[in-house]
Amino acid sequence: MISTLTVIGQIAQPARFEVEIPGGHDFEVVSAGEGGLLLFREKENTHKTGDQLWEIIKLDTALNALWKKEYFIPADLTLLGRYFENDQLYLLFRSQNLSKRNLELFTLTASSGAVATTTIRNFIPFALQSFKVLNNASVLVGGYYNYRPLVILYDLEKNVPRVLPGLFNERSELIEIKINPDDTFDVILKGRTLEKVMTLFISTFDSNGNLIKKIVLDTEKSKGLLFGRGQSLDGQAQLIAGVYGKRYSEYSRGIFVANINEYGEQQIKFYNYGELKNFFRYMKAKRERRVLNRIERKKFKNKKLRFNYRLLVHELIKSDDQYILLGEAFYPKYRTVNSNSGLFNSVWTVNRGIYHSNLIFDGYRYTHAVILGFDKKGNLLWDNSFEINDVISFELEQFVQVDIERDKIVLLYVFDDAIRSKIIRGSEVLEGKEESKVRLTIETSEALEAKTKIEGLEKWYGNVFFTYGVQNIKSTGTAIPAREVFFVNKVIYE
Repeated sequence: MISTLTVIGQIAQPARFEVEIPGGHDFEVVSAGEGGLLLFREKENTHKTGDQLWEIIKLDTALNALWKKEYFIPADLTLLGRYFENDQLYLLFRSQNLSKRNLELFTLTASSGAVATTTIRNFIPFALQSFKVLNNASVLVGGYYNYRPLVILYDLEKNVPRVLPGLFNERSELIEIKINPDDTFDVILKGRTLEKVMTLFISTFDSNGNLIKKIVLDTEKSKGLLFGRGQSLDGQAQLIAGVYGKRYSEYSRGIFVANINEYGEQQIKFYNYGELKNFFRYMKAKRERRVLNRIERKKFKNKKLRFNYRLLVHELIKSDDQYILLGEAFYPKYRTVNSNSGLFNSVWTVNRGIYHSNLIFDGYRYTHAVILGFDKKGNLLWDNSFEINDVISFELEQFVQVDIERDKIVLLYVFDDAIRSKIIRGSEVLEGKEESKVRLTIETSEALEAKTKIEGLEKWYGNVFFTYGVQNIKSTGTAIPAREVFFVNKVIYE
């Protein structure tokens, strides 16, 4: 069902799609850009064929349903990952029987709904982490075998798998597989050098999986590189940006940017969090002043600035002659559960009872997003931040989305039942944090019930986003029972 929704402030929600899900099976949503959206889910198989029954719905950009189809998937397959490119939705499966190592690739053409299947021959029992498709011709599958990174390139035309060279022997961590505009791709690993310094290894391959070059970022001994994202420059030049920390620490102390020219020569610049103008803006005013005063005192005494943060770093975005990095700061939250205990498990005695204390993970609490602009030499042009300290999640995921326009940058995220927004221009704040309710009702006769689960807000195309989730709706003033629906709202920041 489609309806037109109203505008609240500068957030417009001009369309909505919903479908009843009485069985409770909601959808995954994949952006097809200006081609629309694809919704897919596994549903109850009433055909009694023994297979899984999958439903896929194609929506246009006005959230009209163009087609809806059902597909049978072998019962023993488990979905590993999904990827969309050039009108093709790729779904990668593997057998639940771990002795069967081959992968199954389902390729769905979004415009028509036609499906093709491909068996990807695999002889190595590895744990998958990353899955991408290169120019609709090859599949890149990255993961670990015996705790070592492994990337396989599978040629869809020749049906030939190839283990990429130069990666398997590195005792390191797979950070990113980045596809470049010229159909080359980079594999970024994190590991230690012979001098035991944590750094990043960047291997560039051609479309056939041949190694073109390999770069080891030459960081300082006291600054370990913890995570990085890549962006190609002119020719074979690259820009790598991410976070660095103390030599053996898991906490970051600032941002690094590495410029690598076509000959492999590199320059790395480091920016301590205390050197950023707006990093601490998420704090209340008094606390921010205390922190800034402490920074000034340390600078006056020529002492080092030490701020430790966990920062989830997202894609490095090219915008005209700038490169923009977005990250979200978080920390793990725990709660203590006290319980009565026997004598052998007791830790201490309080009053008449003996009990022990257990720490239980209670989710990741996000504090703020930081956004920075660099030139291609790695010079910091500006920085800004966005308070998000009302978000707790049991999975590390990207909450803040960004829309980069010529004269402004819009930052958005959704939590509970509201869209939070902020508009910036470099270090300047054009509009502070605003909040707009996600429009969930369809008709004035229907009211939102308490049970609502908003599952995400994602970039769609241009300045358009979409938000989606599950809600219970009940018609007011009637005896009609509540119905459970999956919804998608179109969101535009105007």
